[in-house]
Amino acid sequence: MFASKLLTCSALLMLSGAVLSQKLKSLPGAEFKIPDTTLELTSSTSTSTSTTSTTTKKPTTSTSTITPPKTSTTSTESPKTTTTPGPVPTTTHAPQPYPAPSVGTWNASCIMLQMAAQLNFTYEAKDGNFTHGLYNIPSNASVEDVECASQTFQVIHLNWGPDTSKQSFLMYFEKKNDTTVLSSIQIHLNVLTEDFPDAKENQTIQLIHRGDGEFKTPEKMSYHCTRVQKMNLTETLDAKQLIGWISVSHVQVEAFRTSNATGFSDVHDCDSSETSDVVPIAVGIALAALILVVLISYLCARRRSTSRGYMSF
Repeated sequence: MFASKLLTCSALLMLSGAVLSQKLKSLPGAEFKIPDTTLELTSSTSTSTSTTSTTTKKPTTSTSTITPPKTSTTSTESPKTTTTPGPVPTTTHAPQPYPAPSVGTWNASCIMLQMAAQLNFTYEAKDGNFTHGLYNIPSNASVEDVECASQTFQVIHLNWGPDTSKQSFLMYFEKKNDTTVLSSIQIHLNVLTEDFPDAKENQTIQLIHRGDGEFKTPEKMSYHCTRVQKMNLTETLDAKQLIGWISVSHVQVEAFRTSNATGFSDVHDCDSSETSDVVPIAVGIALAALILVVLISYLCARRRSTSRGYMSF
């Protein structure tokens, strides 16, 4: 009898727990977890006097609210653009200008020369074509020879370079009517591959300038000219085809020297005015004629005015 009542109570207790859990689940906006209900029945049966001790623990309902997960802010980074490097551009350097010639001074007793000279000439390249080249007369060239015996014709000879390929530069001066002029220039040049890499090997060029009154100077004076002067170059004295030119600057030269002085004589500058005596004479005559005409006109006017004065009485 007692056992049947105990079973009935247990069934009712389990039914009420099921109903309670269904109600809790039906609540909106909340989620609940219903832990397992443990019903512990401890029956203590004493066989001695039919005394039964029963301990019943009520189920403990634990409700936990689940918090919705926090919304994480996702930062979107712009994709990095990787540029594939192209070919590295090559820097092209502009060709450097050819250096200007330096000034040299040479003293050969009867001729003293100071100048800076540059050659511009045509030579044959390895491919058979002709091209232009620049070459400076070195300022450290030495005086090889000089011709001073003649009183009408003198020469100064400069050379430089290795013994196997000597380069030479000659200037000829001539005296005419107490005036010194440049007669000619002769240059013998070995076109070396170290100076002209594209030049044909074993090539020697002869450059000649025929004088046309350059460096004209009165006797016992030195010619002086700072500005650049160009003189044409040909292969021979009588040739007409030009193969280049020579540019000279800062020139001071004196030929037919009679003194042993180390310096130059009085300077005759190339830019000095050389006005002929005819011009001032012509100007003087014109002024005298004008004065004479004015004087005659004045006398005629005065005579007329005097004669009119007598006739008035």
